Formats: sequence, structure tokens, C-alpha cells
Amino acid sequence: MIDDIEKQLHLFFPGQSFTTPAIEAGVKKGHILIEKGKILPFLQTALFDDKVLEVELDGKGLVYFSRLKDDYSDFIEDEEDPASTDEYNQGDYLTALSHIVTLPLEPGLGSLHLRHSLFIVLRMFTRDFAVEMATTFEELSKVGDLPVLRLSFPSMARIIHNGRQFRAKVPESLDFVVSIELAEDLPELETTAIDISIKGMAFSVSKDEQKMFCPGAKHALKLFINDELLVLISGTVKHLSRVRKRTGIEYICGMEFDLTTQTLAAVVESIVASVQRAHLKDLAEKSDTCGINLIA
Repeated sequence: MIDDIEKQLHLFFPGQSFTTPAIEAGVKKGHILIEKGKILPFLQTALFDDKVLEVELDGKGLVYFSRLKDDYSDFIEDEEDPASTDEYNQGDYLTALSHIVTLPLEPGLGSLHLRHSLFIVLRMFTRDFAVEMATTFEELSKVGDLPVLRLSFPSMARIIHNGRQFRAKVPESLDFVVSIELAEDLPELETTAIDISIKGMAFSVSKDEQKMFCPGAKHALKLFINDELLVLISGTVKHLSRVRKRTGIEYICGMEFDLTTQTLAAVVESIVASVQRAHLKDLAEKSDTCGINLIA
């Protein structure tokens, strides 16, 4: 069995070294998951929490973005006796451990590359670690009228600690507004926060508003929660991204904070903690509603 695991690790994570003792320890500690039932909670969390997934193809280092999509395409109601058919609940298809469905990748060229890839890694971030799930492309499909990508249910996954700086996701229930100073002749832009860490944040912009931001440019930000101004801080644009939503495209601007004083850093850390508490509460409510223990 260890030989099979080692072959998969080398296939999905080329260029990395995996010794037999390290693999055995990883399986024992739960850092390498080879049972589909243990991978299932991560996929359920990705679906219910609408998480953005990083998608890496054939170990080439290029990262695309996508989200999981529900799949009720096999749910056909008995027209003669509707009561004879079990009601479909969100995420039910995942429990069959047969396949997963994602939205088309962004940037869009990624979907074409994925169709010709030999192996795919989906990367999801939690509060404490990243989980990398190994899968392969099966076919193009549709859920209703929406084009989607059907992938095999991950055959294995591995847990990576310290994969990146922790980012607290801003739940929809939290009124977190960002006001950004632009050019002198333009009014401040108000938008919604997507996530925040102690070093930076990401916020949503429209396609046209994205043109107002350039990597390396500096802007002053005002952060409000529930109409209360919490901090005035400057930051540097680090990236501009597109991510597919269930309807349309989400444009994202990522900024790195200029933490000029320890006091400023402490205020940001307090905001991150507040956002995380709101996200945990939101996840707990979703867990109660769906009866699934979602992973923070």
C-alpha cells in the first residue's frame, strides 16, 4: 500500500521527495489521507462555505481558481409519484464519493488546460492548514444550463501546515465595508471585504473598477464594520484576480498593509480576530442547518 501511495505522491506532487518512513508517519498522523470518507468533510466545507479553491495542473506551478458546484443532474423526480423520490439536499452528490463538480476555471484558459491535464491538485485553505486534494478530469458537463467541469473524487489528500498567511474569510452576515482613496479627482470607492489577514486583505471590485488599481500602487484604506470606522491604513496593491462565481465573475484586488507602528498592527490583528469569530459563527449555523461538521 505504501508503494501505491508513494507513486501517487510523486505523480501529483512532482519534484518533491517522499521517503517510506515519512509516508508511513504522514498516514498515521492523518497528514496524508487515503480514505475518501476522510476527504469528504473538506469538500463539503468547500461547497457549503463557498470557498475559492486553487487549482494546479500537472505540477507546472501555474495556479487557477474555481469553486465547487452542487450536482443534482442525476436527481430525476418520478412524475407519476413524486413522493417516491427522496428530496435532494445540497451536497448530497458528494456523499456518493464518485465525483466532484467545479465551475470553469479563471483565468478562462485554465479550463482548456485542465481538459488536457494528466493530474490536478485542488488546494483549500482552512484556519490552521491547507489541504491539497488529488484528482483527474473526467468530462465537461452541465448542471441545469450551467457548464461545469466533472472531476474524479479525490483519490488522496495531504495536509500542509504553514501553507500561507492565515486569512479570515468575511462572512456575508458581517457588514464589512472598505473605503479606498483613488486619484485626487475621483471620489472614494466603497466596496466589500472578502478576507483579511494581519498583513493584508482582499476586496471586491467591478470589472471597470479593477482598472483603477495597478500592482505596486499605494492607496489609503478606511475599514468599517457595522458603520464604525475601525482603522485608517495604507496599503500596496499586490494582485488583481478573477474568480468564477455561481453567477458571473468576481473581480478581486489584494493589498498588503503598510504596518508602520505596533499599535496599527495590533488594531489589524483585532479586526482579523473579529472577522474570524463572525466566520466561525456563520459556519456553526451552516453546520446546524445541513447537519455536517464543516471545517473552519
